[in-house]
Amino acid sequence: MKKFLIIGLLFFTSACGIVHTDFRVKNAQDENIYVQVDGIDQASEHKLVFIQHGLASYMEHQVVQTAKKAFSDNGYTVVTFDSRHSTGESGNDVEKARLSTFEEDLDTVIDWAKTQPFYSEPFALAGHSLGGASVLQYSAEHPKQVSLLIPVTPVISGQLWKKSCMQNMTDFCRRWKKDGTYEYTDQQNSRTVQIPYAVVADCQNYNAYKQADKITADTLLIGAQKDIIIDTQNLRQLAKSISGGKSVIISDSGHNFTQKQNQTDLYRVIDKFIKDNQL
Repeated sequence: MKKFLIIGLLFFTSACGIVHTDFRVKNAQDENIYVQVDGIDQASEHKLVFIQHGLASYMEHQVVQTAKKAFSDNGYTVVTFDSRHSTGESGNDVEKARLSTFEEDLDTVIDWAKTQPFYSEPFALAGHSLGGASVLQYSAEHPKQVSLLIPVTPVISGQLWKKSCMQNMTDFCRRWKKDGTYEYTDQQNSRTVQIPYAVVADCQNYNAYKQADKITADTLLIGAQKDIIIDTQNLRQLAKSISGGKSVIISDSGHNFTQKQNQTDLYRVIDKFIKDNQL
């Protein structure tokens, strides 16, 4: 039985010559995932990428949009989506977000894409933060499907995430663990949500190092110099553990690349890596 159902074409337009199409896809639990596909008219190039956002985020996040532009500018058909438990259009309760739900949503979107005329293999994957962990996992589990992998400030392991939190935001993390959630307001869409500590606890058995040898894609791990969530040394170490893995640390940037210069630098790094690894 298929795990998804397309329930409608929502939007169709053309901006700057790139066709943009929106879908709602249902998973096996009858939950909606809002999917956006750019560059369907470029599908004949046989270059496809899926990009996944991070925790308490959505497809319009600056990291996702920067990666999207870099891939679009290089002739890719680009699939972005709002995970179910996010601040985006899929919009269910963020308190239910876990790495496993991110992985399930990525699986659902890729399985759906396999039924579409624009689909091609091998494809590229990119993801930010928890989405970065999700695309790392997928690449390890489906090495033949993924040719290019770009995790941006990805969660590398649950234990390292907890360690960084306790070291760099001690009081905040203790309160978060004690209270079970903390209130977060997304600066881009002004939506306020409760972020569960359970997402950290649930990740304690996740460790990207253990699956690094299974990843065969050309891989670029991107870190941020001022990131207090993901240690750049851990990121460099993971890159060395992946055959063909590289790492780049973007200066003067935090975890979310909020400044315009951060986004310019991020675009430049992704664009160069795509060009250097054209099929």
